[in-house]
Amino acid sequence: MPQTAETESKLIQAYGIFLFENDHPTVKELEEAYVPSVHGHKTWDSSFLIMDYLLHKHLLKPKKKVMELGCGWGPASVFCAENSGAKVTGVDLDEDVFPFFQAQAEINRVKVKTLRKSFQQLKKAEFAKFDLVFGADICFWDSLTPIHFKLIKRALKAGVKDIIFADPGRSPFYELVELCQKHFQAEYLDWYSVEPEKFEGYILHIKNS
Repeated sequence: MPQTAETESKLIQAYGIFLFENDHPTVKELEEAYVPSVHGHKTWDSSFLIMDYLLHKHLLKPKKKVMELGCGWGPASVFCAENSGAKVTGVDLDEDVFPFFQAQAEINRVKVKTLRKSFQQLKKAEFAKFDLVFGADICFWDSLTPIHFKLIKRALKAGVKDIIFADPGRSPFYELVELCQKHFQAEYLDWYSVEPEKFEGYILHIKNS
């Protein structure tokens, strides 16, 4: 879709990329054909924590292979592809989020891949293809804490170097932090992002020793 004054005014600019506001014409057009579920209906704020953290920790390198868990519209994936030319795959159970993800990639002129799978379906063989795995705002139900813990364990065994979760501070996330600190080399940090506005939250970074 050609950019006009109206469409440009309905874009969020943050960390060097453009993202759709919910009332952007492209979003409205896509919503006529696709109905995302499982909360894949907007850009979540913890994605900006991921972007800021990756920048400050210098964790992005050219051609690095990156997986975003529960990618939704994939803002942090788009950021990784734009920032360093990383080879990015967005994973989500809901295939209806992928048209929104691809549209955001297109307005930033980057390429991304998608994979439709649940967290439980991701096996060691798939994780072995990636250097960095992250997820933003994906630990929101109590039932997800053990699922993510097992996922992290599989990813570490597969050789993933860094696994990062960002969250505003829900109790299931805190439980995941405690489990990871007990069993893995895990760092838990207060963090904030500064674009498109200040947002405060928390980072869990598990490193493969």
